[in-house]
Amino acid sequence: MPRIGLGLWGPREGSEAEGAAEAALAAGYRLFDSAAVYANERSLGRALARSGLKRAEYFIVGKVWFEREGPGEPKKAVMESLARLGLGHFDLGLIHWPTRRCSLTFKALSEMAGEGPLRAIGVANFSPDQLRALMGETGLVPHVWQMEIHPLRIRDDVREMARELGIALMAHCPLARGRLKKNQIVGRLAAKYQKSFAQVILRWAWQKGLCPIPKSVRPDRIRENAQIFDFALAAEDVAALDRLDQGQSVLKPPFCFDEDGYVLGHLK
Repeated sequence: MPRIGLGLWGPREGSEAEGAAEAALAAGYRLFDSAAVYANERSLGRALARSGLKRAEYFIVGKVWFEREGPGEPKKAVMESLARLGLGHFDLGLIHWPTRRCSLTFKALSEMAGEGPLRAIGVANFSPDQLRALMGETGLVPHVWQMEIHPLRIRDDVREMARELGIALMAHCPLARGRLKKNQIVGRLAAKYQKSFAQVILRWAWQKGLCPIPKSVRPDRIRENAQIFDFALAAEDVAALDRLDQGQSVLKPPFCFDEDGYVLGHLK
């Protein structure tokens, strides 16, 4: 799995989503984080088809939405997404959000893994307790765990559990949706390294062993976000960013949750 990718949440089907994927491919991105609910799989598929790259040269993440948990639904959802993308398999298939029935979905994903429509499986937005429950019910350990991680929400508990179990960590919202853009510490480090605020934070994530998946539709920002391999943050600068941790989420999902954090459904 590549160690940085493009998050595709935001732009719907059309020229904006297609242009973002094309700009990312031109900038050297080879990991694309997609989902049916993002409603832009066809745009990504068109950009990939025009790239001239062989299928083994890029890594595509897909997700099963929580409303596709009935009998046979996870496999149907995966195959529908692949048809929209024009691909034969996902490199990684994730459960998008935890629900009380997600163990059934995870078992269904495991049955598709290997040489089938999924090469690897994982989860997104699961707390450590929810992941322990899932593994206890299924006897399966995910290959990848996608979580909201950035300097305002470092999630030491998640990173420690992932290390213990050998699970790769993918960080969505790695730039905290711009909330660190005017932070004085980030600004000082950007000036020190002559990099943008985004490059400093993405390099921090990379040095933490994370796979960040920043999203953007602007070609200049997409190119800039990939240029994090020509410098390294000193240990004291990594520590300075670590001290920004407030356990603060920037994600505001339009769902209602039960007392244990499982999704119950959409807010009305």
